[in-house]
Amino acid sequence: MRDPGRADPPDRAANGPDRPAIADVPAARDRLGRASAQLLAAVLVAVSGLAALVLWHLARRGRLIRDGLGPPRRIRWPEDPDGRPDRTEEP
Repeated sequence: MRDPGRADPPDRAANGPDRPAIADVPAARDRLGRASAQLLAAVLVAVSGLAALVLWHLARRGRLIRDGLGPPRRIRWPEDPDGRPDRTEEP
């Protein structure tokens, strides 16, 4: 038990009440590190899976939309009153 009159070192006081218990037991530190790594790996797999599903869905939807469209129509631009061939606007 700690002495109530003694102040905690600044690094232990800032890290919270559980930090000294984890720091004192190397096995707990190893288990916590493995658990953190497994959680990070699970999150990475979930995010990559969702990204793959989104890309698959967008490619499939684009293919279905493209298959349902007819051939492009020919359009005819209106004649330019100035007789210029380009259609860009001048600033």
